[in-house]
Amino acid sequence: MKNKRREFLTNVCPSVALAFVGVTLLEACSSGSEDTVDSGGNDTTNGYTVSGNTVVIDLNHSAFSSLGSNGWMNFTAQKMLLLKIDSSTYRAFTNSCPHAGTRNAWTYNSSQDKFKCGQHNNSYPTDCDSSSGTTSNGTDGNPLKCFNTSYSGGKLTVTS
Repeated sequence: MKNKRREFLTNVCPSVALAFVGVTLLEACSSGSEDTVDSGGNDTTNGYTVSGNTVVIDLNHSAFSSLGSNGWMNFTAQKMLLLKIDSSTYRAFTNSCPHAGTRNAWTYNSSQDKFKCGQHNNSYPTDCDSSSGTTSNGTDGNPLKCFNTSYSGGKLTVTS
């Protein structure tokens, strides 16, 4: 009986212990509750399509209604921040904070025209220099990467 018990404990206990620790480690490495799974975006029911480094967004799709009502959104499926400047002008930025890589702690301060990462409260201007592909430096001394955008017929095209 002793040998069977020892064999059982030797074989099962490490697996069970790793399962408990593994779940905790995976949760600790998660970037938060807003994580999404990118289904590829090539199904137009998502409101966008992806082809190489180009994303075409149907701004009339309900998934992008917050862009119209709030003036900005964190498009987590494609890892970008979208900002509405006016009815036909949009900007797009990476949603990876230059300081810590956080993707889901963003807010937008319209009075300062800056995105703010809530992880460490760094803020980044929304000016976009298309020649360098970055903004002016943020409060941490680093710029936020921006992407080329064009708008036509209710479709926003973003090229990274």
